[in-house]
Amino acid sequence: MSMNLVPGTQLITEDGVLGTSGKPIRVFSVHLISGATASELTLRNGTLVSSTIYAQETGTADTGATFNYNGGVRFPAGCFVDVDANATSALFVYTEEF
Repeated sequence: MSMNLVPGTQLITEDGVLGTSGKPIRVFSVHLISGATASELTLRNGTLVSSTIYAQETGTADTGATFNYNGGVRFPAGCFVDVDANATSALFVYTEEF
């Protein structure tokens, strides 16, 4: 069985889908930049804000925080990123599976 993997990076500044909507994706790391208050980031399996939570991270006020996932976290139904109002941006490193 052959699997096509497409590596990518994406900068997120508001809630939305990471990569191609609904395609399996594996997230390896995220660098979260927070404003004056520590921000919260939620990664969900699927394409909606109501999808199942797979990971949650809290940033550090007035700086960036990097979260590495050894081997990556796989989201079989795609990955929806939910960021709060304190987040300036989040930079993701991931691979899509086709």
